[in-house]
Amino acid sequence: MCGIFGYMGDNDASQIIHQGLKRLEYRGYDSWGISMIDGKRIKCIKSIGHIPEKIFLGKKDSNIGIGHTRWATHGGVTVTNAHPHFSSDKSFVIAQNGIVENYTKLKSFLESKGFVFGTEVDTEVIVKQVEYELRDCKNIKEALIKAFKKLEGRNTVILLNSKENQILAIRNGSPLVMGIKKKKIYLASDPLAFNQYTRNIVDINNGELVEIKDEKWSIYTLSNGKKIERKVKKEMFLNSDVNKGKYDHFMIKEIVEQQHTILTATQYKLEDLKPLIERIKKSSTVYTIGAGTAGFSADQVAYYLRSISKINAISIKAYETESYLDILTEKDTIIAISQSGETADTLEAVEIFKQKGAYISSIINMPSSTLSRVSDSFFMSNAGSEICVASTKVFTSQISFGYLLAKSILGEFTDAKKELVYTSTQLEEFFNKRNLKYIENISKALKKKNHFFILGKGQNFHIAQEGALKIKEISYKHFEGFAAGELKHGVIALIEKGTPVISIISNDQNWKDMISATHEVKARGAFTIGIGDCKFKKENCFDEYISVADSNELKAVSNVIPFQLISYYLAKELGNSIDKPRNLAKSVTVK
Repeated sequence: MCGIFGYMGDNDASQIIHQGLKRLEYRGYDSWGISMIDGKRIKCIKSIGHIPEKIFLGKKDSNIGIGHTRWATHGGVTVTNAHPHFSSDKSFVIAQNGIVENYTKLKSFLESKGFVFGTEVDTEVIVKQVEYELRDCKNIKEALIKAFKKLEGRNTVILLNSKENQILAIRNGSPLVMGIKKKKIYLASDPLAFNQYTRNIVDINNGELVEIKDEKWSIYTLSNGKKIERKVKKEMFLNSDVNKGKYDHFMIKEIVEQQHTILTATQYKLEDLKPLIERIKKSSTVYTIGAGTAGFSADQVAYYLRSISKINAISIKAYETESYLDILTEKDTIIAISQSGETADTLEAVEIFKQKGAYISSIINMPSSTLSRVSDSFFMSNAGSEICVASTKVFTSQISFGYLLAKSILGEFTDAKKELVYTSTQLEEFFNKRNLKYIENISKALKKKNHFFILGKGQNFHIAQEGALKIKEISYKHFEGFAAGELKHGVIALIEKGTPVISIISNDQNWKDMISATHEVKARGAFTIGIGDCKFKKENCFDEYISVADSNELKAVSNVIPFQLISYYLAKELGNSIDKPRNLAKSVTVK
C-alpha cells in the first residue's frame, strides 16, 4: 500500500527510480510520481494509472531523486494528488506512506498562518508544516524533525532537497529500508525494489531519520537528534525473479508453484522449532493473529494446534484484539502471521501484546520486515516473491508450516515432513491440462452469476472463507464462505434456483454432514459444485465435481487450490485486472 523509493549514486537516477517503482507495483497503487534534482531545480513527472515501461525525464545526468506509488486514502485519484508534492518555492518535495490522523487540525492551523492548499491530500500538510518550521530552524533536517513530531498516525516520509542536494527520510510505522553498494545508496519500502543491485542493507527503525548527502548516509534518532552507528548487513533475499515466464499472469504462475513451495517448511530442522515448541507447551493459551488471507492462515494454524497437538489455541483477527487485552498474560504465546511482515493491524496488535509481556513468534515471507524485528522468534515461509496482490502460495506455505509445528509438538516431526512431500507429489499430478481445462470451463459457466456460497466444516471451514475471499478479490463477484452447520440458521433463505453453491468434502468425520447439506441446497434449486476427495465424485447431489490432489492430513492445502483457480479463470473470462485488482493493495501498511 504505497511505495517509496529514493536513490543517490553515480548512475542515471530516473531509470533506477523508475525500475524501483516498477518492482513496487505489487503493493498496489493508483498513481505515481518521480522527482529528480536537475542542476539547482527539481524536475517532476506524475501520472495516474499504471507506470509505463519506459519514461523520459530529459538529460541523464541527475544522480539523485525520489519516487512514489500512491494508493489513495485522502483525496481522489488525480495527477494533482499524486506524490511527490512541492514546497511553495519548489526547493523541496515530499512523498509519504501512511495517514496523518490529525490532518484536519494541522491544516486549519496552517491556513490560519496564511498557507494555501492546492490538493486534497494529507501529505501537503507535511510539506506546509516543514515550511512553517523552517522559519525558526537552522536547516531543513531540523525543520522536518520538528514537523514530523506534530504528526499523529503511522507514517514514513521522504524529502528531496535541491538546496543541499540531499534526501531525508523518517520512519514511523510504515516500512523503510536502505541498500548500499559503494557510492550508490537506495531507499525503499521493500528491499525487493533494489535487490537486483545489492544485498547489503541497513535497517531503519521506527523513530529514526536517515540523511543521504554527498554519497554518504547517516542515521539519527528523532527523540534527541543523536547520530546512530548502524552496521551494514548482507541479506539473503527472496528469489527476485519477478518475470511471468510462460504464464499470462503472476497469479497462475504462483498457483502452480505451490507444488514446490509447500515443501519449504521441510527445510526446517526439529532443532529450529524446539524453542517455540517448549514455549507453547508452557503457555496457558496460544493466540494466532493475522488479517485478510493471513487471518485465515491464523485460523487454520489454530485449528491444527487444537486438533493435532491438543493445544489451547485461539485465532483472532489482528484488528479485533482489544477485548483480549485484559485476559492476556505473560504465560501466553502469540503467533503473528503476515505475508509482508508490515501489516499495520498486525504490527499494532503485536506492539500491545508485547507490552503485556506475551511471547511473540511470527510467520512471514519477507526478510528484514518490521514483524521479524519485533518478534522474539520468527520463521520464514520461504515461498519466494509473490507479486499478485491476491495471496496464493504464501497462504499454503504458512499453513504448511503451521501443520509442521503442530505435528512436531506431538512428536511427529518426521511424519509431518513425509506428509508434506506426499502432498507435493500429488499436487504435481493435479496440475495437468485436463484438470485445469475442466476448472476453466466451470469458471466460464459461472460468469453470469453474481451471488455464490461456499460450505465447509471442520478443517475445511476456514478454507471456505479463504476460497470466498480469493474469488471476490479478483472476480469482483459476491462470494461468501460459511460453516455448513449455519445453513439451517439463515443461509438457506438465500438459496434459489440456479444459485451456485460449492461444497468442500473430505474423507473425514464430517463427510456425511457435507453430503446432507449439499442435498438440502440441491433440493432448493442450487447449482452444486463439489470440491474434495475423488471418492465422493459419484454422489448424486453434485452437478459438477472437482477432485483434488490426494492428501492425508493436509486437506486444507489440496482443497484451497481449486478456489484459487476458479478465481483466476473467472476473472480472466470477465476481463478483470488479475495481478492488480481494483482498490486492493498487497501490503496494507495503514489502518
